[in-house]
Amino acid sequence: MEKLLIGRGIGFNRKKGETFQSDATVEKVFIIENSGNQHNFKQLFKYDGPEFVDFCEELILYISQSANGELNENIHISLIDHIACTLRRIRLNEQIVNPFLDEIETLYEKEFLLAQQVCDRISKKYLVKIPEGEVGFIALHIHSALYNGKVKDVLRVNRICNEVVQLIEDELKAPVDKKSMECVRFLLHLRYAIERTVQKKTVENELADIIINSYPTSYGISLKIKEILKEELGAEDISKEELAFLTMHLEQLKRKMEKTHP
Repeated sequence: MEKLLIGRGIGFNRKKGETFQSDATVEKVFIIENSGNQHNFKQLFKYDGPEFVDFCEELILYISQSANGELNENIHISLIDHIACTLRRIRLNEQIVNPFLDEIETLYEKEFLLAQQVCDRISKKYLVKIPEGEVGFIALHIHSALYNGKVKDVLRVNRICNEVVQLIEDELKAPVDKKSMECVRFLLHLRYAIERTVQKKTVENELADIIINSYPTSYGISLKIKEILKEELGAEDISKEELAFLTMHLEQLKRKMEKTHP
């Protein structure tokens, strides 16, 4: 087990191998239990240097305190490595593109706002401009750490949402305003529908038949969304009740689009 002690004065005038004395203020103790993570964390010190890792650990402490929650230990490797790679790419003038930026900002609003604050601190520390797409990627790391997920799983959700939005635009022959309240509600429900499908949870909807019969166009699109979910998630089927909820939110989005683009 590795323990990371964060606080002012902890490492001041200390040498490797010395016993920690309790005369410094400890703000937070992070524990890394996984042996693979322990090895990778030591490699970060080797390749990126203790000063950089210390700064990133301060960022992780800030995230933990701001979110008021415990973080998965993977963030000590994944986020630090990601920030290091980002700074290298910025210095090489490589373009950083995030195709899921709108979906991330919509689905993970609190994490996105926190990621903006983290990027501001990185910008001030290293005198670089952090592109907005990078804010989205850091928001994914924060969300994954808070909810014990994996970044690749969160990216899958965003990819599905992006694909569904494209389907809606093709079917209704109009652009979707991803910042509209109707789209936000639809994407949030789609996200929860994906999570329930992965976890094989069911949902009750006593008005399912009424909703389906009342909004045939939106239900038709929901059936196509069902096929996307089945293929992407490897699900055998999506329940009628789940599709009814999607249909209801999709109908509200459709009406908004029709008013905006008559």
